[in-house]
Formats: sequence, structure tokens, C-alpha cells
Amino acid sequence: MRKVQVYIENQKLELFNDEQIQITSSVQNVQDIAKVFTDFSQSFTVPASPINNQIFQHFYQTDVDSTLDYQLRRDAKIEIDLVLFRTGKIQLEKANLKKGMAESYTITFYGDVRTLQDYFGDDKLAVLDYTPYTHEYSGAEIQARITDTTDYDVRYPLITSERVWTYGDAASTDISVTGTRMNYYELFPALKIRRVFDAIESQYGIDFQGAFLTDERFDNAFLYLKNSETFGFQTEPQRINFTSYSGFDTTGFVARDCFNTVEDTLLIVYDDEDLNPAVGTHNINLVCSSVSNPSATYYIDVYNNGVLETTLQAQGTGNIDTLTYSNDVGLNNVFYFVVRANAAINIDIDIYYNQYRTEWYDSGGGVFVQIYTLLIFNATTSTLALVADLDIGNNIPDLTVSDFVKGVLKEFNLTIAPLSPTSFELMPLEDWYAKGRIVDITPHTDIDSIDIQRVPLYKKISFKYQKSESFINTGFADTFGREYGDLEQTFDYDGSDYVVESPFENLLHSKFTGTNLQAGYIINRNFGKYIPKPILLYMAEQTACSFKFNNATTVDTITDYMPFGQDTFANGQYLSLNFGPEISSLREIVINNHIFATYYSNYINNLYVRKNRLVYVKCYLPLALLTSIRLNDRVIIRDKRYVINEMKSNLTTGEVNLVLLLDFRRIKRRRPKWTIPTGGLTLKSPVIMPNGATEFNIDEGATGIVATPDRAFVDSNIQFAIPANPDSGYFLMTEDGDNLDTEDYNNLRSEEGTPQILNIEITYDFPDGSTETQDYPFVISDL
Repeated sequence: MRKVQVYIENQKLELFNDEQIQITSSVQNVQDIAKVFTDFSQSFTVPASPINNQIFQHFYQTDVDSTLDYQLRRDAKIEIDLVLFRTGKIQLEKANLKKGMAESYTITFYGDVRTLQDYFGDDKLAVLDYTPYTHEYSGAEIQARITDTTDYDVRYPLITSERVWTYGDAASTDISVTGTRMNYYELFPALKIRRVFDAIESQYGIDFQGAFLTDERFDNAFLYLKNSETFGFQTEPQRINFTSYSGFDTTGFVARDCFNTVEDTLLIVYDDEDLNPAVGTHNINLVCSSVSNPSATYYIDVYNNGVLETTLQAQGTGNIDTLTYSNDVGLNNVFYFVVRANAAINIDIDIYYNQYRTEWYDSGGGVFVQIYTLLIFNATTSTLALVADLDIGNNIPDLTVSDFVKGVLKEFNLTIAPLSPTSFELMPLEDWYAKGRIVDITPHTDIDSIDIQRVPLYKKISFKYQKSESFINTGFADTFGREYGDLEQTFDYDGSDYVVESPFENLLHSKFTGTNLQAGYIINRNFGKYIPKPILLYMAEQTACSFKFNNATTVDTITDYMPFGQDTFANGQYLSLNFGPEISSLREIVINNHIFATYYSNYINNLYVRKNRLVYVKCYLPLALLTSIRLNDRVIIRDKRYVINEMKSNLTTGEVNLVLLLDFRRIKRRRPKWTIPTGGLTLKSPVIMPNGATEFNIDEGATGIVATPDRAFVDSNIQFAIPANPDSGYFLMTEDGDNLDTEDYNNLRSEEGTPQILNIEITYDFPDGSTETQDYPFVISDL
């Protein structure tokens, strides 16, 4: 028997000598192919010993004032013979009593990935801090974020809810004409989804890692920021600053320190001098003494004990509002005030705090006289300069943090591998499998007890976006009987249906005839505005165009823009956010590198190989192997190779029950297939480190390829500069410079020119001194 140690917040639990602790581990499971799993245990019991009673603070005694919230899971780790096995959290389920005495506690262990939900709770995306992406809101700034190749985190896609733009028809909506140009204020912003993940990290003190987070496939993806029908600019909010205050008390009492000039807060407390609290009141009066733009609308957010209580709206100078609070027992409220506006302004807000107090005075002979006393305090505040900066947090879609993360995981079929209780590595499923080792467990397997079952395959697998109300999307659905970008894979089996449903809307764009200019419309079939579901967009490469744009100062002709839609050019290839093959609205070709083909097909195709089986085996893994094996390792039993579908480990006996799938993937680490234009190309490609490797080195040889960097210690996106093919062919041309075509409109070309294959090598180093070498071929076209 192995010695198991369980710790809660670094406090060691006492365990029963004969208690069985079993951990179930799974990441990608055939039963639920789009869900990310993690470690969890079957519930087990620990004794109600004095030490454990102290750790659980006598949970069974409800009259004990505990400092613990038993609804929350607590940080935990499990060791086997002092070797770390897993980290995660433990949930106390119940206390077990016999004859009125506590005998044991029932607890459950959860792996680190499952505890991500504990961090997020039901928080909405809007609670995150987006101030790093605040920028000047002006027509010139928006124009730059439409046209420039600068790496902006916030862009302005050509999507409108105001009107259906036209082009070249001289109508009142023709954006090719100065008088009916596109206006900067018609556009909503979009934020890179990698920056949303950055905001999640900052909010919850966690760390997302992985080369995919800087991969162009991820970096070119944006979240469209629209949570209202019409865009309304507001400045970044500023807190009212109290520089000093003065006041008096008509009864002659010393003025209380109600204003805090360090924290910029106002404290209102119960006044026990008031013998008739039902009559006494506390009043906060807000007055605007000056504002640089009288026509601007400004908003004052009033926070009471850290919670937004109300928002006051006003224009110009004068009294804004008076907030009144009864002098009730227990009154102890701390206020602060935040100001924002719909235009850049300088504004002075004065804060007055008044208290009307009722007192009773014995005039003698038992006769009481009622008198009123007044306390008046006035804070001196600094002038607020509200600049024309856009706080994009005001436009964040109505979506929970949890649903956003789950949606992105589904979008790119990402796994989450915990590196620590607060650090998680994200990567596409096939990249995760690419990191796995080949481990022969034949010597540790009970060969006499192997069960083989059929794989429970699905009859139909559907990939669906949220239904869009856009008239472009509804027109597509009416014509083709399906939603744009959705995919259904049907198989000749008797299984059930499986649906991968994204929380995002897939907005179909429309390109103007005879141009490279396309636009999107958040306008329904009745040509009304609507608030869409959260939308994911891909940004494409800079493209030539021509349309008129009003930037509030001039009406310019824009000749280059950064298109948004469903596809992008990344890592040297066209990629699509559509689940299946669709004609790109921008490129007018079918994009075959869609979500299913890029991120799901290898795993699902392996499931549907007719020779595949679910194999149940029992083994006894040595401690060194049990604590080091990963769920993406491929295991060898005799002459067959498997991937791990599920792993159940009995930590006390050492028995491990594996549910395996036969693996028909290639043995070598997955590598990209590049076909490079004859003129060469510079692209980025992720290089994935195998489990246990410490570094990799790239040998370009005499290929002329330049890799930057050519050495790294973690998964990295490497830039490859591929030279031109010196032996390229050419198309036959007429004297006028036109290509010669056959009657089928195929270009005629010379017999000269051959493709050039350039092969580089990547060597991975391991701590024991061993190495593994992988070739990376680049095929340069002859035309």
C-alpha cells in the first residue's frame, strides 16, 4: 500500500488507514467531444479527529461561528509517498455522526481546471478592467484604426446598424459619394479576444499560457463590442476628488470628519444625539458650478458602500439632485462619486452634506420643547478634465466570463492543461496531443483482463452558431435552408445526435459589386436595429478599396482598409471562423481551413475509423510513471498504440484502470504542410515542445530559410522567412501581356520550372541528454 497525503491550504489531513482514494482524469472524452474535462475524485471520508475538526472548524456544530464559507472549495494537493500527484480544490460535502458524535467527514477533490468556474462565478464580462485599451474617441483615430496596419488591440469594423450602405448607385446611402459618406459615429469598436483573456487574468489573479495565445489564428480574432442599438460615446469615468472641506454645526459642536480627502469619500453615520431618529435626515446635494460645454450630457455614478446606487444625468450648471437618507440606527455608509460625459469637458461638481437633526429640550417642570439643528459641510473639489477617451467597457456584450471562455474553447477546440493552481496552458487539441510521449505500459498491464467495446459513435454531429437576425443571414437561411457557417456531419450509424453550440453569432458580410470593399449589417429583415448576440470576427490583411469617410474634420477617400468578416490570412494560409466550408464573402472562394477541418477533424476522424475500439485495461503503474504520465501521452500495449480517453487511479492500491482508444494518427509529431508562392513568403508557425523537453533548436541548413528565433525553451511561434524559387516557370502571354487561355479558360504555361522543397530540422533536447529530431518541409511552388 502506498502512503497518500492530502493537504488543504497546506494543512495535512489525517486519513483512515484503509480508505480508498480514487481519482478520475479525462481531458477529451468520446462521450462529450466538445467539453474540457479534468481530475475529480470519488467522494471519500476522513476521520473527525481533533486535527481534522480544526481544519473543518467543527462543521457539524451549527452553533459554532466558523470563519469558513462551506459553499466554497478550498485549495488542496495530493501527494503519494511525498511525491506530488495533483493540485486542485477540495469540497466538504457532509459530516457523518453516530450517536450524536462526529465520526467522519466526506470530501471530494477537484482538479485545477474544474476550479476555474469557482474564480469566475456568474460574473459578466463587463466587470473586467478594460482601461488598458482606452483610446481617444475621434474621427481621425477611428479612421486610423480602420486603415492602418498598426497592431491595434481595438479596431472599428465596417459594420452598421444605422442604414444599409450602398455603393455607386447615387442613392442617399451611397458611401462612394462625399455627401452620403460613411460617418465615424456609425461604427462600434471590436477588441482582440486575447485582450479579453488578459483582462480575465488581471481580474482573477490567474495566468493563461501557450503559444496559441500569440498565434495569428488567435491574434486576428476580435470580439465585436455592441450592447445597444445605437452607439453612444462616453468619456472614461473619473472620480470626484475632495481637496478640502469646511462646515459648521448650529449647536456649536465640532464638525465631524465626514469627508475623507485621501480616499475621496463621504461618510454618513447614525447620529445618536438625535432622540427622534424618524425625523432626522442626512442629505447629499450635488451642484455643477461650471462646465466648459453646456450642451454636453454628463453622468454622475453614486457608489454607496462600493455598490453603484444610482446614476444622475444633467446638462449645464446648477443643482443636479439631492439624495436623502433617514437617520436610522446602524446607518454607516461610505459614498464616492464618479463622473463621465458624452463629450470632452472640464467640469466642477460641488458636494454639500447637510444633516437636519431633531432634539428635545427640557425647559423645566417636565415641559419639553422641540428644536431643529442643522449641520452643513461643503467639500472643495478639483476640476475634472474629462477627455475624449473611449471606455470600451461600456460596450461589452452581455455574456458571462464563464460562457465566454467556454465559447472560445469550443471555437478552437482548445484544451486547458493546468500548470499550477493559478496557471493554465491553452492549446488546440491536436497540438496538445502532439506534445505527448510514447509510453510502453505493457509490463505493468494485466493482460488477462482486457475488455474491448465498440466506440459509441454519433449519428449526427452538428456545429452551430447562435441564430443571427441580420437580413443578410436570414436571406442566406431562406435560400439554402441552413444558417451561414453552421455544419452538420451525418454518419450511417444508429447513435444519438451531438451538438457543439457556440455562444457567438456568426455575422455574414456583403461585398459591394466590382470592389474589394465589404461591410456587415446589424439590421434585421424589417430594416430595424437590434442588439446582436456576442459576435466573433476575423480581421483580414490590408486590402485596397475606395470609399468616402467623414472623420468629423474632413471627408476623406479611404483607399486601404483592414476587412473584417469570417476569414483571415494567417500562418501563410486562409482560415475561416465558419464551422464548415463556405464561400468567403470577401475572397469569393471556398475557405477549406474552417473550424471543423482545422481543429476537430483529426480527433473525430480517428473515432470513426472502423477498426477503432474502446479498450478497458487494468494496470499497476510504478509511482514514477503514475505521477509523470500525462493524458496526452500515447500508450503502447503489446503491438498497439492508444490515446487515453479516461484514467481512474486508486492512489492507495496503485491500481489504474484505463479507458483507451486506438490511435491511428501518425506517430511523428504533427507538422504543418506549407505550400509557398514562387516569390517566397514570411510566415509564422507554432513549434510545440514534447512533454519533458527542455528546449528546441532549429537548423535551417543551406535552405536559405531564416527562422526567428532559432532556439526556445517553451512552445513558441517562430517566424520563417522563405526565399523565392529560383527555378520557377511562367505563363505564356500574348504581345499585349495577356495570359493565353484554353477554351476552358485555363492558363497556358511553359514546361520550365519545378517546385522546390526546402527542409529544415528541429531538434528537441531532454533532461537525460536524449534528443528528438523532426523535419519541417516547405514546398515552394513553381508558379
